[in-house]
Amino acid sequence: MSGTKKAIDLSAEFLETFLSTLNTEIEKEVVQQIVKLFVDCGLPVKTKQYDQPCMEGTFRILCFIKKSAEAVIINNKGMGRDGMSIQVRIDDRRTLDKIDSFSQNIKNQILSAGNCGYCSSKCEGKKYVFSYQGNEYIKCHFICSNFSFQIIDRNDVGGIIDIIKNEIAFKRTRTL
Repeated sequence: MSGTKKAIDLSAEFLETFLSTLNTEIEKEVVQQIVKLFVDCGLPVKTKQYDQPCMEGTFRILCFIKKSAEAVIINNKGMGRDGMSIQVRIDDRRTLDKIDSFSQNIKNQILSAGNCGYCSSKCEGKKYVFSYQGNEYIKCHFICSNFSFQIIDRNDVGGIIDIIKNEIAFKRTRTL
């Protein structure tokens, strides 16, 4: 990506700077929980900071389960949203079967996520196809286009953490 510094390992200083840019205590809490979850599992957590003047102060925390693909990207601002957003790659489609267990906010964000535009041959067999209340949804599997969440209140935190824990467990069972 032009305009960004190379991704580097997460440091305590970067995390503190990142947290200081967030608007609410709930956002800070969920970022700390996600980072701790990946670190406790021995999974890589990296960071990026953008250099372009129009993106000054934009930071990302990149959490990996597999080496070459981010599982979670936490943005302090931007990415089409006001404030912080959390992009999640959901590979375990069973998560989408549990949509009613999430807060209304998280459920709405899953259902309104970007539809798959079949922009690449890599989409075949990887797009998210699921039904909910009689409607079929076809969502994009690319992390830049798929599930991006904003945390509105404490009810949302548990759902995001559950989704991420499930992804870590799912991918670990597939690599054993």
